[in-house]
Amino acid sequence: MKALVYCHGSRGDVEPYLALAYALNQAGHTAVLAAPAVFAPFAAAYGVEFAPLDDWAVTLWRRPEIRQLRWTSDQRTPETEAKRAAIRKEATDRYPVLLRDMWEAAAGHADGLDVIIHSQASREQIAQIAERLGVPNVLAVLYPNFVVSRDYPAFGRISEVFSDREDLRGTDPRTYISPELIGMIAHWRTETLGLPPREGFLDFRHRADGSPTPVLHIFSPQVLAPAADWPDWVHTHGFWHLPPAPGWQPPGDLVRFLGAGDTPLFIGYGSTLSPDPRANARTVLSALRETGHRAVVVEGWGGIEVTDAPDQVMVVKDVPYAWLLPRVRAAVHAGGPGTYNAALLAGVPQVICALETSQRMWGDHLHRLGVAPAPMMQRELTAEGLAAAVREAVTDPGITAAAARMGEALRAEDGPGAAVKVLAEIAG
Repeated sequence: MKALVYCHGSRGDVEPYLALAYALNQAGHTAVLAAPAVFAPFAAAYGVEFAPLDDWAVTLWRRPEIRQLRWTSDQRTPETEAKRAAIRKEATDRYPVLLRDMWEAAAGHADGLDVIIHSQASREQIAQIAERLGVPNVLAVLYPNFVVSRDYPAFGRISEVFSDREDLRGTDPRTYISPELIGMIAHWRTETLGLPPREGFLDFRHRADGSPTPVLHIFSPQVLAPAADWPDWVHTHGFWHLPPAPGWQPPGDLVRFLGAGDTPLFIGYGSTLSPDPRANARTVLSALRETGHRAVVVEGWGGIEVTDAPDQVMVVKDVPYAWLLPRVRAAVHAGGPGTYNAALLAGVPQVICALETSQRMWGDHLHRLGVAPAPMMQRELTAEGLAAAVREAVTDPGITAAAARMGEALRAEDGPGAAVKVLAEIAG
């Protein structure tokens, strides 16, 4: 089986799809990962063939004004709305490049292609490509809201995964795609792909022949309960965890630090980029002084920047969470799906310091699961508040026990392996 795997976003968005591509290769199939160009070295470390996509959206997040908008993601003022409108205009102008790259990735790997797997970020576009190539497409998502059900509202915004009311706003693409972008997709469909106009061509939930688009959920049924009314073409078998790259070895100084005292905390904000990473570091270091804990601080893409680490703190740029998190006492992070799933698998308590509202939503859910204290927003974070949350996470026996139970349950799952089997059946 030859599979083309599309994804967009930050490292946390891309990593599960790389995990699937790697699992496909390990199972004897052939996988190509189509992702923002900045992730080419990431794929190469796992021996996965790579098709680069435009990475404007990834580099956009590094800009100071975008960091500030994410910092205040739940606030709406005339100034922030004007900035958001300018970004939408910039994204619209860039859209034809993204459409071009998605088709070139498919056309360049169409020979022998059996199936296309894609994230929600390109759901309407990839449906057209699959129709053009005559191969099945499979929607693979980190959220439960792309299949209509009574238990989860249909996709509106990522910050609305949970709701106590039925919400069908996300069932009509015209409610979340601007008329200008719809026109671009329609033009690209006919002029570039050579497909005829078709009523309902944006309905990503159904293929051109009217059959439902299969869905692979990239989360555990232990973490997000499957809806009672999901049909059998919806598959929920576990998160797609990525192991350390073949041949990777931990740095010697990190290994020595881990063994030189009490079990440390993990602290890292991943690919989350705050307006002031050094201020984040000052808050973290003050909290550590107050609690007396040691810590491994992973700087990631720059959400936290430590300039003068004390002896009880080890600072690293990057390290596989699959290796590090089972070796720590608790995980302090921003609340992205990749990190919280890695911490759940490790069975350690979590402390969520969210940059934006979608991360706070996941923090609330982890709190309901009993594996974390109530989440905090980074912009409101104080050393005293962080210290109190860390103390609660590591001393509350209920949190410790819930985290350990969850880890044991998740380690019995094989999300990537189950997905490979499903895809083999779909591809025939």
